[in-house]
Amino acid sequence: MKIRAVRPEDYRALRELWSAAGLTFDTGDAAPDFLWALSHGGQHYLAGEIPGGHLAGSVLGAFDGRRGWIYHLAVHPSYQRQGFGRMLMQAAENSLRGAGCLKINLLVEPHNLAVRNFYQKIGYRSADNLFMEKIIH
Repeated sequence: MKIRAVRPEDYRALRELWSAAGLTFDTGDAAPDFLWALSHGGQHYLAGEIPGGHLAGSVLGAFDGRRGWIYHLAVHPSYQRQGFGRMLMQAAENSLRGAGCLKINLLVEPHNLAVRNFYQKIGYRSADNLFMEKIIH
């Protein structure tokens, strides 16, 4: 798998990948919002490409100057358990570290708790935080 920066023309393939991997979609995942984010701080958005140009995985990293965040780590079910998720996370961590990031946060949705072991194996730990949100559009 070759890891490269996400490009605007990847959007449709990314949506298909995320859907196949069982990710849920939220505010900000629509094409205009995603493309805006990609052009405004999307330097940590990475795609895992296999021969033939198909996307086997992706990870979206973000850095607000204080904390890093991981969004939408996804590996297509056909390519899971081959180390692609670990490679994508390592690339995202390296990218964020290079920007000066010292701590990375991520959220695991309740329907996807099976990934907890994966994240623990690569050094992440649970934190007792209350997540809250407000949609303001």
